[in-house]
Amino acid sequence: MRMSTPSIPCPLGRMAPQSPANAEELRAMRAAAWHKQGIVVVPLEDIYDEWDRAFLSGIASKLYGARTAASRKSTPWAEGEVIDRGDGETWTVVATTAKSVTVQRDRDGALATLGQLGEGRS
Repeated sequence: MRMSTPSIPCPLGRMAPQSPANAEELRAMRAAAWHKQGIVVVPLEDIYDEWDRAFLSGIASKLYGARTAASRKSTPWAEGEVIDRGDGETWTVVATTAKSVTVQRDRDGALATLGQLGEGRS
């Protein structure tokens, strides 16, 4: 196990394991998920057959909702950006800070953070 500064800035942070940092460790985690739990994790860019990629994308879309342009980009959320999570709810980004993104549900105006919704993007 690598020793480094904790990624969580609190007294318990040093007890939390460091997240994987390289492709080899990520591949090992995917293999463990397959062998121990029967979960398959395959990045779409690793699937070269067009039919296979479309087939797996279709399954993932049915299970988790369609990917949107907003969910695919890797830049921080911007105020005013609309997030469609694929579950029938849309949210608008109302505030951003270095540590948190606050969103407002369009249906009823409820406020939440992306962390509370289980979303994240750095």
